[in-house]
Order: sequence, then structure tokens, then C-alpha cells
Amino acid sequence: MNRIRVSAIMLLSFGVLLTACSSELRDASDLPSQPVLFGAHGKGYAIMSSDNFHATDIRNRLQWDILGCRTCHGYDYNGGISQLSCNSSGCHLAADGGPEACYLCHGDSQTKKIYPQWYNAHAVHLEGGPRSAVTIACTDCHNLPINFEDPAHIDKETPGRAEVYFNNAIASIKTIGTEGEPTYDATTGSCSNTYCHGNFTNGNNATVVWKGQDQGKCGSCHGDPDTGNPLPRSPHPQVANCVQCHPGAIDASNTNPDPLLHVNGVLNVFGQERTNW
Repeated sequence: MNRIRVSAIMLLSFGVLLTACSSELRDASDLPSQPVLFGAHGKGYAIMSSDNFHATDIRNRLQWDILGCRTCHGYDYNGGISQLSCNSSGCHLAADGGPEACYLCHGDSQTKKIYPQWYNAHAVHLEGGPRSAVTIACTDCHNLPINFEDPAHIDKETPGRAEVYFNNAIASIKTIGTEGEPTYDATTGSCSNTYCHGNFTNGNNATVVWKGQDQGKCGSCHGDPDTGNPLPRSPHPQVANCVQCHPGAIDASNTNPDPLLHVNGVLNVFGQERTNW
């Protein structure tokens, strides 16, 4: 009799759980006010404006690790014992990887571009900008995981933080005036000793912060960062007419470099390309 009673209670509880999940995702006007039994998510878990929105919960409480969601929603997130598919909402699709699709965390869910757009620095590095057409790939700075479960992806040592490695050849270019090796400081979120930001002959070797502003202006890499004067420091000749020696690489205003000839590892002098500088 006791076994029958326990079984009946478990079935009833499981039914309430499914009801709570179903209401949570399908009927915003009929949401449970509190979590109901066995970890049901509570009010607003599927509503983006809610403080309890699942993406917020996954970031803050789960440290981005969603593998536990498979317990109820199945290995492929198509329902499992909850009979509620994560792939039927229209927000993420099974064909793209479902909730494990890269663009959901690292990109734009609308365009499905797979890279972070939280900071303008990502777009400039990956797509180029008005001062340089040189682009880099994700693999130039990160060891990309094979899949969501890859140990190199979400690790317990640095949850929520992407490790940075300078695999990029541009950042490591050596010139006569190069100082040290490219480094990334995870504490300050800054890069140092990179060719891209002035670690070259007569350059400023600027330390730049990933979330910083206006760190690509002329004076930041070569010249006076306080005044914006683009003239490289001594012993470079202090001749204000840059186009006189660097025709094609810069315009007469000294403010608009040719994106194809800028930050590309080559010095253009009198129309000639030099790498021995």
C-alpha cells in the first residue's frame, strides 16, 4: 500500500511539473508565481523582460553551463521527460545546434553571426575598419572548442571568461624597435606589446584595453597620444607633411590612411615597401 501511495504522489508531482513548464513557455498569463516541485523554473523563465529570464539565469547561476538542462529536456533538447522542446520556440533551432548554437552566446541571434557584438572591438578586429582592412580570425586569439562540451569551452577554472592567446601573426610582427612579446592581462582585459598597437620602430607600444574607447587614433600608436599629433617620435624626422615620404599610404591631412596599406606589417616609403625597419 505504501508503494502505491508513493507512486501516486510521484506521478501527481511529475504532472504538476509538466504543467508548470508548459504554462511557463506557452501561456504568459498563466505562470506559476513560485518554482513548483523538482526545480521547475518559476515565473518569467521564458519572457525576455523578466528578471528570471532563462538566459540571465544560465549566465548568473549556471555560469553558462547548460548541460544540466538535458536532464529534463533531453540530450538534443527536443523534449525528454519534460516533453517540452527547447527547439520549438523559434528562438533557437535544432538545425543550428539548438540552445548550444554558437551565435546565441557569441553573436547575433537575428543575423546568426557567430562572434560577440557586445564590444565594438570585436567587429573592428574581425571585419576591419576605416583605418585598416586587415582582419583576423577567431582562432587568432582563441583556441576554439570542437563543440559545447569541449573542456576548452566552459571550464570551471575561469567560468564566463574567454582565454586569449596570441596566435595571430600580425600581432607578433618584429621590427628593429620591437619590445617584448605580445601579452594579454586577463585581470585588466588589456593587450600589450602588439605590433597592431604601436610595438614597432618609433612606435608608442600602447597598452590597450579591450573595452576601451578610441584606441585606434593616430597618436595612440605613433605620435603624441595626448595631443593626437601623428608624427612618430624621434629619431623619426619631425616633418609634418607625412604624404611627402609616404605617398599613397596617407592623405594630405595626415588623418586618413589607406586601409589596404595600414597595419599590414609593411612600411611604405617613397612608394616602396620595406620590411627591414
